[in-house]
Amino acid sequence: PSTQEEFLHTFNTINLAGKQVVLACDAHPKMIGHLSEKLVNRFVSGMVVKIQTPDFHTRCQICRQYFRTKNSKLKTQNSPVPESVIKYIAENLRTNVRELEGALLKVIAYSALKNNNINLSMAKAVLTEHLERCDPIVHVSDIESAVAAYFGTTPTKIHSPKKDRTVALARHFSMYLTRKHTKMSSSEVGRFMGNKNHATVLLACKKIEEMLKRNAEIHWQGPDGNKVCKARTIITHLEASL
Repeated sequence: PSTQEEFLHTFNTINLAGKQVVLACDAHPKMIGHLSEKLVNRFVSGMVVKIQTPDFHTRCQICRQYFRTKNSKLKTQNSPVPESVIKYIAENLRTNVRELEGALLKVIAYSALKNNNINLSMAKAVLTEHLERCDPIVHVSDIESAVAAYFGTTPTKIHSPKKDRTVALARHFSMYLTRKHTKMSSSEVGRFMGNKNHATVLLACKKIEEMLKRNAEIHWQGPDGNKVCKARTIITHLEASL
């Protein structure tokens, strides 16, 4: 609390001076656990935007620029890097710019070591193991948003103590999918979703697993009336949207 209070004073001082503060996080300010209401209000009073992962065209541009910059410094490539190499890397590395740059650096380093120009067969050989390790990243905030939209509720309600059926279902599915698709522990998931304890998360996951096992018919109240759907259909739909 004292650290947050000090940061709030610093934030206000900078703001009153007409300066700007840029903050980055993997979740909306209202979804960050243990953040004081005063800080949340300050953060949402500014521009809150979601930065999407770069699309294919942007990834290609990043590759071209990176190759040009590195090769001009290292002088390892006498001819332009083939478009086939750029498109191969951009198509297979979609998660984030750091993964992309790591792959590019690996190809450039191999090219310099062998004293050969970069080509498609070289890129494929060098990046085989790298691509196997680069599983798509799913963020808990994306999971919550998808689940909340499906059940007609909000991430804020999922974090709340509310126990009506719709919110409880959304909370349980969020916890289950977060444990399945992220590396967060049960305790971490609980803290993120409204300071719940790890036992609550374990129980939620067990309930969803039992529903999936028997493909239970699930009922809930959506914004436009009663809803009903099979558990496996719900999971399939939610996972497809992540």
